[in-house]
Amino acid sequence: MFKIAKIEACAVAIPLKMPIKMSGILIETCDNLIVKVTDTEGNVGWGEASSAPTMTGETVEGLVAATNFMAQRLEGTEIQDQNQLVAAIEPLMVANHSAKSAIDGALYDLIGKHTNKPMYELLGGKKRDQAPMFWMIAGSKDEMELAQARIDEGYIAFKVKVGPNPPEYDLERSEKSRKICGDNVHVSADANQGYSPENAFTFAKGAGNAGLDFFEQPVHGHDIKSMSKCAELCDVPIGADEGIHSIEDIQKHYDAGAAMGGSLKLIKLGSAQGVMEGAKLMQSLSMSVNLAGKTADTSIASAAISHLAVSLPTLEWDASVTNQYLTDDIVKNPIPVVNGHIITPDGPGLGIEVDESKIDQYRRAV
Repeated sequence: MFKIAKIEACAVAIPLKMPIKMSGILIETCDNLIVKVTDTEGNVGWGEASSAPTMTGETVEGLVAATNFMAQRLEGTEIQDQNQLVAAIEPLMVANHSAKSAIDGALYDLIGKHTNKPMYELLGGKKRDQAPMFWMIAGSKDEMELAQARIDEGYIAFKVKVGPNPPEYDLERSEKSRKICGDNVHVSADANQGYSPENAFTFAKGAGNAGLDFFEQPVHGHDIKSMSKCAELCDVPIGADEGIHSIEDIQKHYDAGAAMGGSLKLIKLGSAQGVMEGAKLMQSLSMSVNLAGKTADTSIASAAISHLAVSLPTLEWDASVTNQYLTDDIVKNPIPVVNGHIITPDGPGLGIEVDESKIDQYRRAV
C-alpha cells in the first residue's frame, strides 16, 4: 500500500484549563509525544502519546528517544494493512508501549487516508453511533459546581478522583457527587493507586452507600491480593487500571477475583489491536470495559480513542477523551463532546487536520 519514508518525533507541552489532582499528583500541563509519519508519496499520518511515569514508566523525554530508536528500523518498511502493525512495531524494543501506540496511531491514520476509510472501519466497523463521555470530578474547589454544569450540558457519566485523601473525606465527596448528578447517570470513583490497603478497604466498605457504580484501582496495580480483598468488602464492582498492561493482566485479575472490569488505554496496551483484543477478552469474561485517554491528550490521541469508543465490542463503563481539559489544541477540528457524548470523525484515518504551527508554538525541548 505504501512505504514509510520518515518518522519524526517531538514533544509538546500545553497548559490545562485548570489543574487536575489525581492520587496526590497535580497535573497542570500535558507533556506529550507527537509522531509524524511520512510515506514515500508525501502523505502524512499523526500519532500521540501522553507521558505517564506513574502508569507506564515513560517520561516525555523517553517517549521521544524510544520513537527515534524505533524509527531507524521502521523507515523503509512497506505497510500493506493494519493487521501487520503489531508484528512490525512490538519487536522493535522491550516495553515502551506509549511510544509504540503513537506510531501505531500514525500508521492507522495513514492507512485510512490511503483506503479512504475512517479508523473505526479499519477496526471492524461501528458497534454504536456514539459513546458516553465521563467527566472527572478532580479535587478543585468548585468541583461540584463544575459537575452541575456538565449535568446541564447533558453528561451522563462522572468519575470522582479519590486518594490519597482520608477515605471518609472521599466518601463524602462521592456521596455529594451522586446527589448532584442524580440517579440516572454513572458515578464512579478512581483512586489511581492512591490508597494504602487499609484506607482502600475503608473506602470499599462505604462505596455502595455513597452511591457509586464502581471503584477503580484502589491500591497499587501489582497488589492483586489487596484488590481481591477490596472486591470482597465492596458492594459495587472493583475496576483495574494501572494493574492492566497486557492481555495476561486482564486474565490475572479475573482469576483472582480482583476486578470485575477495567480501564483500557492505548498507552498501556501499545496498539489499537491490543485494546480491541483486551475488550474482546473482557466481554468473554463478563467484565465491564472503560476506555480512557491520559490526562491530558490533544485531539490527535483523542481522535484515536474516539474511533475505538465506537468500535469496541462492549463499553459498559463509558469512555473519556481529554482534549477538552486543555487551553488549546493542535488540530483545526478538535474532537467535540456534544450532549455528553463523544463525536467520532468520519473522515479518512483519524479524521483530523493537524495545525503544524500549533505544534511549533507548544513544542518543548527534550
